Amino acid sequence: MKDLPATKRTEKGIAVKILPPQDLANRISEVHAMIARRAYELFANRGCEHGQDVNDWLEAESDIVHVCRHDLRESAEAVVLRAELPNSFKADQLLVSVEPRRLVVSGERELDTICGGHYTAHIEKRTRRILRMHDLPSTVDPSKTTATLNGETLEIVMPKVVAGGKSTEKVEAASAGR
Repeated sequence: MKDLPATKRTEKGIAVKILPPQDLANRISEVHAMIARRAYELFANRGCEHGQDVNDWLEAESDIVHVCRHDLRESAEAVVLRAELPNSFKADQLLVSVEPRRLVVSGERELDTICGGHYTAHIEKRTRRILRMHDLPSTVDPSKTTATLNGETLEIVMPKVVAGGKSTEKVEAASAGR
Protein backbone atom coordinates (compact mmCIF):
# COMPACT_ATOMS: atom_id res chain seq x y z
CA MET A 1 0.00 0.00 0.00
CA LYS A 2 1.28 3.49 -0.86
CA ASP A 3 2.19 5.96 1.86
CA LEU A 4 -0.65 8.44 2.16
CA PRO A 5 -0.57 11.94 3.61
CA ALA A 6 -1.32 12.27 7.31
CA THR A 7 -5.00 12.14 8.18
CA LYS A 8 -6.83 14.92 9.95
CA ARG A 9 -8.82 14.44 13.15
CA THR A 10 -12.29 16.00 13.11
CA GLU A 11 -14.93 16.36 15.81
CA LYS A 12 -16.66 13.24 14.53
CA GLY A 13 -13.54 11.12 14.03
CA ILE A 14 -10.60 10.90 11.67
CA ALA A 15 -10.95 12.12 8.08
CA VAL A 16 -10.34 9.47 5.43
CA LYS A 17 -8.71 10.61 2.20
CA ILE A 18 -10.89 10.44 -0.90
CA LEU A 19 -9.02 9.47 -4.06
CA PRO A 20 -9.83 9.90 -7.75
CA PRO A 21 -11.42 6.75 -9.28
CA GLN A 22 -8.38 5.92 -11.42
CA ASP A 23 -6.23 5.64 -8.26
CA LEU A 24 -8.26 2.61 -7.11
CA ALA A 25 -8.52 0.92 -10.52
CA ASN A 26 -5.30 -1.07 -9.98
CA ARG A 27 -6.37 -2.14 -6.47
CA ILE A 28 -9.68 -3.44 -7.81
CA SER A 29 -7.90 -5.36 -10.61
CA GLU A 30 -5.40 -6.87 -8.13
CA VAL A 31 -8.13 -8.07 -5.78
CA HIS A 32 -10.17 -9.56 -8.65
CA ALA A 33 -7.03 -11.37 -9.90
CA MET A 34 -6.43 -12.80 -6.38
CA ILE A 35 -10.04 -14.01 -6.25
CA ALA A 36 -9.74 -15.60 -9.71
CA ARG A 37 -6.52 -17.43 -8.72
CA ARG A 38 -8.12 -18.72 -5.51
CA ALA A 39 -11.26 -19.83 -7.40
CA TYR A 40 -9.07 -21.76 -9.84
CA GLU A 41 -7.23 -23.41 -6.90
CA LEU A 42 -10.58 -24.54 -5.49
CA PHE A 43 -11.59 -25.88 -8.92
CA ALA A 44 -8.27 -27.75 -9.30
CA ASN A 45 -8.44 -29.15 -5.74
CA ARG A 46 -11.88 -30.57 -6.56
CA GLY A 47 -10.41 -32.50 -9.51
CA CYS A 48 -11.31 -29.91 -12.18
CA GLU A 49 -14.97 -30.90 -11.97
CA HIS A 50 -17.07 -28.37 -13.90
CA GLY A 51 -20.37 -26.88 -12.76
CA GLN A 52 -19.31 -25.30 -9.47
CA ASP A 53 -17.77 -22.09 -10.85
CA VAL A 54 -20.13 -19.74 -9.01
CA ASN A 55 -19.59 -21.55 -5.71
CA ASP A 56 -15.81 -21.51 -6.27
CA TRP A 57 -15.88 -17.77 -6.97
CA LEU A 58 -18.00 -16.99 -3.90
CA GLU A 59 -15.80 -19.11 -1.63
CA ALA A 60 -12.65 -17.52 -3.08
CA GLU A 61 -14.12 -14.07 -2.61
CA SER A 62 -14.86 -14.81 1.06
CA ASP A 63 -11.28 -16.10 1.50
CA ILE A 64 -9.71 -12.94 0.00
CA VAL A 65 -12.10 -10.12 0.94
CA HIS A 66 -13.60 -9.88 4.40
CA VAL A 67 -17.20 -8.91 4.86
CA CYS A 68 -18.12 -5.72 6.64
CA ARG A 69 -21.62 -4.77 7.68
CA HIS A 70 -22.78 -1.67 5.88
CA ASP A 71 -25.86 0.46 5.44
CA LEU A 72 -26.41 2.67 2.38
CA ARG A 73 -29.20 5.19 2.87
CA GLU A 74 -30.58 8.00 0.81
CA SER A 75 -32.12 11.21 2.09
CA ALA A 76 -33.36 14.26 0.20
CA GLU A 77 -29.93 15.88 0.48
CA ALA A 78 -27.38 13.06 0.41
CA VAL A 79 -26.51 9.39 0.06
CA VAL A 80 -24.81 8.11 3.23
CA LEU A 81 -22.83 4.90 3.73
CA ARG A 82 -22.08 3.65 7.23
CA ALA A 83 -19.85 0.58 7.45
CA GLU A 84 -18.67 -1.39 10.47
CA LEU A 85 -15.09 -2.32 9.64
CA PRO A 86 -13.51 -5.48 11.00
CA ASN A 87 -10.12 -5.65 12.69
CA SER A 88 -9.86 -1.98 13.67
CA PHE A 89 -8.74 -0.46 10.38
CA LYS A 90 -7.02 2.91 10.68
CA ALA A 91 -7.87 5.85 8.44
CA ASP A 92 -4.56 5.63 6.57
CA GLN A 93 -5.30 1.97 5.71
CA LEU A 94 -8.53 2.90 3.90
CA LEU A 95 -9.04 4.17 0.38
CA VAL A 96 -12.31 5.74 -0.78
CA SER A 97 -13.26 6.77 -4.30
CA VAL A 98 -16.50 8.48 -5.34
CA GLU A 99 -17.90 8.96 -8.83
CA PRO A 100 -21.28 10.57 -9.55
CA ARG A 101 -23.04 7.15 -9.47
CA ARG A 102 -20.47 4.84 -7.85
CA LEU A 103 -18.65 4.42 -4.52
CA VAL A 104 -15.61 2.21 -3.87
CA VAL A 105 -14.21 1.49 -0.40
CA SER A 106 -10.99 -0.48 -0.07
CA GLY A 107 -8.67 -1.28 2.79
CA GLU A 108 -5.75 -3.50 3.70
CA ARG A 109 -4.34 -4.31 7.11
CA GLU A 110 -1.68 -6.81 8.16
CA LEU A 111 -2.48 -8.97 11.19
CA ASP A 112 -0.35 -11.36 13.22
CA THR A 113 -2.19 -14.68 13.37
CA ILE A 114 -1.29 -17.61 15.63
CA CYS A 115 -1.29 -20.85 13.64
CA GLY A 116 -0.61 -24.45 14.52
CA GLY A 117 -1.19 -26.69 17.48
CA HIS A 118 -0.43 -26.40 21.17
CA TYR A 119 3.27 -27.31 20.86
CA THR A 120 4.00 -26.12 17.32
CA ALA A 121 2.27 -22.77 17.27
CA HIS A 122 3.79 -19.99 15.22
CA ILE A 123 2.81 -16.48 14.15
CA GLU A 124 2.03 -15.66 10.53
CA LYS A 125 1.34 -12.28 8.95
CA ARG A 126 -1.94 -12.25 7.08
CA THR A 127 -3.54 -9.46 5.13
CA ARG A 128 -7.15 -8.52 5.84
CA ARG A 129 -8.82 -6.82 2.92
CA ILE A 130 -12.10 -5.09 2.37
CA LEU A 131 -13.41 -4.07 -1.02
CA ARG A 132 -16.93 -2.79 -1.54
CA MET A 133 -18.29 -1.27 -4.72
CA HIS A 134 -21.70 0.35 -4.61
CA ASP A 135 -23.81 1.65 -7.46
CA LEU A 136 -25.44 4.74 -5.99
CA PRO A 137 -29.22 5.33 -6.19
CA SER A 138 -28.76 9.02 -7.09
CA THR A 139 -26.15 11.23 -8.69
CA VAL A 140 -23.79 12.70 -6.08
CA ASP A 141 -21.16 15.45 -6.10
CA PRO A 142 -17.79 13.71 -5.51
CA SER A 143 -16.07 17.04 -4.76
CA LYS A 144 -18.33 17.62 -1.72
CA THR A 145 -18.06 14.09 -0.32
CA THR A 146 -16.66 13.56 3.18
CA ALA A 147 -15.42 10.31 4.72
CA THR A 148 -14.84 9.94 8.46
CA LEU A 149 -13.63 7.01 10.56
CA ASN A 150 -14.90 6.97 14.15
CA GLY A 151 -13.67 3.87 15.96
CA GLU A 152 -14.64 0.96 13.71
CA THR A 153 -17.38 2.90 11.88
CA LEU A 154 -16.71 4.51 8.51
CA GLU A 155 -19.22 7.16 7.46
CA ILE A 156 -19.23 8.56 3.93
CA VAL A 157 -21.60 11.46 3.19
CA MET A 158 -22.16 12.19 -0.50
CA PRO A 159 -24.30 15.28 -1.23
CA LYS A 160 -26.73 14.76 -4.11
CA VAL A 161 -26.67 16.72 -7.33
CA VAL A 162 -30.01 18.36 -8.13
CA ALA A 163 -31.34 19.58 -11.47
CA GLY A 164 -28.92 21.94 -13.14
CA GLY A 165 -25.85 19.99 -11.95
CA LYS A 166 -25.42 21.77 -8.58
CA SER A 167 -25.08 19.91 -5.32
CA THR A 168 -27.84 20.27 -2.75
CA GLU A 169 -25.36 22.16 -0.54
CA LYS A 170 -24.97 24.91 -3.19
CA VAL A 171 -28.71 25.11 -3.81
CA GLU A 172 -29.49 25.54 -0.10
CA ALA A 173 -26.83 28.27 0.24
CA ALA A 174 -28.16 30.12 -2.80
CA SER A 175 -31.78 29.97 -1.59
CA ALA A 176 -30.77 31.27 1.84
CA GLY A 177 -29.34 34.43 0.28
CA ARG A 178 -32.64 35.58 -1.36
